[in-house]
Amino acid sequence: MRIGKFLYFGDFAVIPIAVLLFGWAACRTGGLAALPEWGLSLMFGAASWTLIEYLIHRYAYHWAPILTPLHEAHHKEPLAFIGVPSFLSSGLILATCYLPICGWAPVFAAGFASGMMIGYAAYMFVHHATHHFAITPGDWLYEARLRHMAHHYHEGVNYGVSTGFWDRVFGTAATRRRKAAEA
Repeated sequence: MRIGKFLYFGDFAVIPIAVLLFGWAACRTGGLAALPEWGLSLMFGAASWTLIEYLIHRYAYHWAPILTPLHEAHHKEPLAFIGVPSFLSSGLILATCYLPICGWAPVFAAGFASGMMIGYAAYMFVHHATHHFAITPGDWLYEARLRHMAHHYHEGVNYGVSTGFWDRVFGTAATRRRKAAEA
């Protein structure tokens, strides 16, 4: 669905606040001694996000009846602000990554949810940049742009946006064709 800039960019305001609140909650629960656990679980959440991102993009966006039309609209109009409103995406991460765990492992839950949110924000940034930024060879986002553009123009490849790791693991990475002059 088309959403306005406020909802499109909303996660970039909500996520840093949520991560700070989760860090504060972890310290309140376990004191400063909880910070290493929170930090490790944050890294685990960020790494886990990359797999979740791949699976959502591959299966939910390309096979789920509710999300597929939304994703197809993005493929048809890649510069339009089309997506899920920020309060829904951040709320879904909270509901699935924090609430089920917080009762028995509150510090881990706070760190894991923080990492998932940071991973999601990285995905949103990289995805937006691949479509809207002037990226040239040598820029750090150049490979991400090439990978994502291949996804837009070739069926069944390059579902990872923030990283191509899972595409290599699951055999969905598109290989770059060399020009005749380069061969």
